[in-house]
Amino acid sequence: MVVTIDLTYANDRMRNLILESISRNSPIDQNGYNIIMQDEPDLKRIKSRIEKLLDENDIRDFIVAENTEKENEIAILKKGDIEQLGIYLCTHCGVSFESEIQRIVHQRIHYIG
Repeated sequence: MVVTIDLTYANDRMRNLILESISRNSPIDQNGYNIIMQDEPDLKRIKSRIEKLLDENDIRDFIVAENTEKENEIAILKKGDIEQLGIYLCTHCGVSFESEIQRIVHQRIHYIG
């Protein structure tokens, strides 16, 4: 499986941190602001690794989201800008949705469940 990491919205410091971390453990290609990982079997593992890296470096105003329109793509986005891109995150668990209605229905599960 090919995994793409979109760093378009990340600043230079974050790009360098992520690029160094990912390239240490996996062969990568870089295409502009995208990191392309060939033969990567686990998208969730890569997403978790990036989230941990951001947390360890005290980067709290960005999130790691799966692109709902492109399969196997992760995007690093500024928290306040994400809904402008049509991505709605659950404030409890961070799962992304394509609409605000889907997010609201999901968030109710946290209170009922």
